[in-house]
Amino acid sequence: MNLLLCHFMRSSDSFFTIQVYSNIDIYQFLLVGTKSKYVSLQKITSNKMENADKLMHCLDCANKAECFNHLSKSELAEVTESKVSIRYKKGEIIRKQGTFVSSILFVKKGIAKVYKEFDHAENVSIVDFKKPGQLIGLADIFNASIVQYSIAAVTDCELCSIDIRLFEKLLNDNGNFAVNVIKSINEQSSKIIDFHIQNNYKQLHGRIAHAILLLADKVLESNQFEVPLSRRDFAEFTNMSSMSVVRILKVFRDDKIIKMEHGLITILDREKLEKVSRVG
Repeated sequence: MNLLLCHFMRSSDSFFTIQVYSNIDIYQFLLVGTKSKYVSLQKITSNKMENADKLMHCLDCANKAECFNHLSKSELAEVTESKVSIRYKKGEIIRKQGTFVSSILFVKKGIAKVYKEFDHAENVSIVDFKKPGQLIGLADIFNASIVQYSIAAVTDCELCSIDIRLFEKLLNDNGNFAVNVIKSINEQSSKIIDFHIQNNYKQLHGRIAHAILLLADKVLESNQFEVPLSRRDFAEFTNMSSMSVVRILKVFRDDKIIKMEHGLITILDREKLEKVSRVG
């Protein structure tokens, strides 16, 4: 506990109270007379202290989205007051397509998938993956009051949910923040469109190679990673059947392009994988 202040108070002729302030909590010790006999220890909740600590966490967040760097401390304090941190287990639904938009989500930990559901088909189409430091639902601010895509946790996740009314207020009040949010929407849209256009013109082997490279370079940022996707996820991301995914992954493994062991994928021959992605 980092001590900031000790405050001595006389409660009566025989009793003294010491309040010890840390950066998070206030602890109160009750001492008796001059013998300083220990009687009780009480932890006092201080909303002001807790809120200050939450604000410091937001200010010091290593994965903070770029747009939040354009907020003043008072605006960031508003975000801190309105946000709720929620944990999701792998496979849990985070947001359902067709529900009302109530918040913007910020990925603090884990990987989430964004996907489109269709009334006429059992399968879905995965359109994007979100990693720590990224916002989810930005396009919904301008498009409609209804959620356009479902979101689910690919791994265990922790997300911050920010009231959309506050987010809209910040967009109206802070021009630099608004410009950065629009820039983020454009970058995300371009990335998604580019991936799916390229995917449509690739053969099946090229689609899988392209997906593995995207996961390694843009999502998980490593040539060796634990596979967060099921075979069905791979199929829904690349618009293929699950059987085709299994078959092509086996081909890549047999050709020593990748190694698959204990749930890990290791890229062994990046040059060949990139070639298959380009021409396969």
